Amino acid sequence: MMEVVLSLSVVCGLLVLSQLSPGPDVFFVFRTALARGFRAGVAVGAGISLGFLIQAAVACSAGAWVMQQSWSLYMLWAAAAWLLYLAWKIFPKQWQGAEVDLRGAEQGCTCRALLWQGFLCNILNPKCMLFILTLSAGPLQAHTDTVWYAPLLAVMLTLSGLLGWVMWSALLQWRPVQGVYRRYAVWVDAVFAVLLAVFAVLLVVP
Repeated sequence: MMEVVLSLSVVCGLLVLSQLSPGPDVFFVFRTALARGFRAGVAVGAGISLGFLIQAAVACSAGAWVMQQSWSLYMLWAAAAWLLYLAWKIFPKQWQGAEVDLRGAEQGCTCRALLWQGFLCNILNPKCMLFILTLSAGPLQAHTDTVWYAPLLAVMLTLSGLLGWVMWSALLQWRPVQGVYRRYAVWVDAVFAVLLAVFAVLLVVP
């Protein structure tokens, strides 16, 4: 049992740390938390975690088979189109040096809508499943005789990922970080938008 606990702890810890690496999920949560606050960041993170749970369940059972199917290419194109749409929404419509009202912008978008956007951002990206396969392949092979290990791993990965999004969203509310964002919001949003567009291209370019 201690071996299982240690294995799960290591994999979940690596997942939380990986949330600091560049990627569409990270950029979407970070920008939303910066621009719209803690609840909005958590809503996007919850949507991403829901998509992650589905991908983790598939990855821990038949992920290798899914990634080999020809139709997974269409998911890459759909994910690229969605990321380009998000990039277009985030890219600043007006270039101005004045400070922005973080809570005044984009008020029409509810937490439910943000959750849905986060879900689509994750579930449409089959490369997320490849990441889960890479992260979990070793532990799954080491516990092939434990039938409940795979579903438990999928759930623990999802919960640790959600905890990570909550933690990062909270840290981004730190006053100095918010002050920098207020001052350079236009440029920060432009960088996030460009990075999302770059990831959209990388999804479909071999």
